[in-house]
Amino acid sequence: MDQGDSVRDDASAQRGWRTRPRLGVGEQVLLVAMVALLVPFLARLTGVEAGPLAYAVAFTPWFTLGWLVLAVAAAIARAPRALAVSVIVAAVSLAWVAPLFTSDPAVDYDAQGVGPGSTLTVATVNATFGEVDADEVVALVRERGVDLLAVEELTPDSLDALLAAGLADALPSWKATPAEGFGGAGLFSAADIDLELVLDGFVSHTVYATTEVGGQPFTVLVAHPAAPGLFDHEAWSSDLAQLRKVAAETDGPMMIVGDLNATLDHAGLGALEEDGFVDAVDDAGAGFMPTFPEGRLPFPVVAIDHVMARDLEWAASSVETVSLTGADHRALVVTYALD
Repeated sequence: MDQGDSVRDDASAQRGWRTRPRLGVGEQVLLVAMVALLVPFLARLTGVEAGPLAYAVAFTPWFTLGWLVLAVAAAIARAPRALAVSVIVAAVSLAWVAPLFTSDPAVDYDAQGVGPGSTLTVATVNATFGEVDADEVVALVRERGVDLLAVEELTPDSLDALLAAGLADALPSWKATPAEGFGGAGLFSAADIDLELVLDGFVSHTVYATTEVGGQPFTVLVAHPAAPGLFDHEAWSSDLAQLRKVAAETDGPMMIVGDLNATLDHAGLGALEEDGFVDAVDDAGAGFMPTFPEGRLPFPVVAIDHVMARDLEWAASSVETVSLTGADHRALVVTYALD
């Protein structure tokens, strides 16, 4: 090979290198964002929740919004492959989130002359180590006509404060197992509670009771599973598995109420849905309603407080969240109507 051939080969190589497309700064940012958002998406898709992935899955509704933004950004950047991936992932994510915003039209029972007793209002309050304002809790019960109230992180002092504020006057049948710290729980009902048990096998006290509303008896479970650790999920996974086991061993209509420390995107609550439980927010089509953390950020970002029902002759017609002084969760208030 002579020197001229060598020079031509070098020139050709340089021209070939220059013709390879290089990613601009915007495209590089787009690629990094896509890779980052693919991690929680794949965790949600596969049910793999090891380590910090358990926290990431809780943000699925926000990541769905992120994929929609990326799809728009890819379209603007004229990046067809990025656009295709973003649209596909956004479509799957929307399929997970969409049921929260859709439901059958609620029936106006009062207009049909059904009258009093045709609705059931259920609320759950995380008392936050007993620091919640007792007067505000009782006011919530009275103003919204709550028939059934679950309280988590109920301490002896907070129970005394709730009773002093008149909770037992509004909801005279109750079972409470207070404890210092986060382990206490209580169930307060306008109707008689026939069976009162505190179940073993959970990190926090779990109240198991039967009651009757509108002529229909059903079981109520006030639950507060352990929160997932950053890397250690043993207690969290055990509590959610035990919750499912108790539910499977309970015959007839049932309601699970409380701070469940999981969202509907987590596998633990997905298993309960597979077993026939319907979340009230999903049932009512109330939309994404985060409840935690309250007061630490401008607004709550994850939905971990729930009212879930199985085989009830009731349909959730409205859901709202309520801020309470001293609580780092918003209370969840659900109104059911005869189905």
